[in-house]
Amino acid sequence: MYSFETRHKSTAVQSRIRRLLDLTIPNISHELRTERTEDRYNRLIPALLCAWERDQPVADSYAFVVTKDISSEGVGLVLSQPYRADEVLVAFCLPDGVAEEPWFFRGRAQSLRKVGAGFWTLGVQFIEYAGSGYSGKFARLSSLVDQLRPSSNLISPTAAIATETGRIR
Repeated sequence: MYSFETRHKSTAVQSRIRRLLDLTIPNISHELRTERTEDRYNRLIPALLCAWERDQPVADSYAFVVTKDISSEGVGLVLSQPYRADEVLVAFCLPDGVAEEPWFFRGRAQSLRKVGAGFWTLGVQFIEYAGSGYSGKFARLSSLVDQLRPSSNLISPTAAIATETGRIR
């Protein structure tokens, strides 16, 4: 049965979401957009961020992050705290069948900005594809990189909380 109250609530949600989108799209302001030489694509991908010093990753200095956007030259990352390193390593794990091994990219930290509520964004310009596999320099990162592997299971938020807390409802 049609309900004017339900329709009103839905309209209120939709109008505010449209306003939120209007205020936040694009990710990069119009002033910065003209300075960009490549297009950026919104993608949400978990990644491992690690400092890079003396031609190797610093395994003790890492953070799990998510991408905000990606271009052919670099990546925008969302962090839960500021991260300070001039050179970094960014690792991605794609689903099995797409890439059997993680991908590692070495890059330069470009811009660190406070977003609010304890979140920061970091721009990373990629210098090189640093390779794949766990041999050599990346062996110490294997347990961290393994945590990036995507899950094919879709679960409800309630089930996810129950799983995290050890209680099943």
